[in-house]
Amino acid sequence: MPFRDMMRAFFKSPVMRTLIEQKISNGDYARMIETHRQPFSGPENELLEEILQRFGFDVVQQQALAQAVMQQARFDPNALHIEEFEDEDVTGICPHCLNPPVPPLRDYLMWRERQM
Repeated sequence: MPFRDMMRAFFKSPVMRTLIEQKISNGDYARMIETHRQPFSGPENELLEEILQRFGFDVVQQQALAQAVMQQARFDPNALHIEEFEDEDVTGICPHCLNPPVPPLRDYLMWRERQM
């Protein structure tokens, strides 16, 4: 079994599900997180696990995490990247390359760290 498949199998295991159930008391938010984390890569799942292990969650923080997980599932880091310069007024500097977007889960982690 390739390493990538092993990692996906690990993160779909009951271990992560148990961690979500222990930390996220709102059933709707727990289901949203569980459902939307399924396509995550290994590093994305590791970041989610780190967040769940490091913090306690009130209702607002649970909702914010569920939203971050849903946004992460749809996140395309290159969505605003300028590939072609058809307009002559463009200087050739891609704003995306100068200031790339922060992935939603990383943004959530930074928000929680600032609250500490």
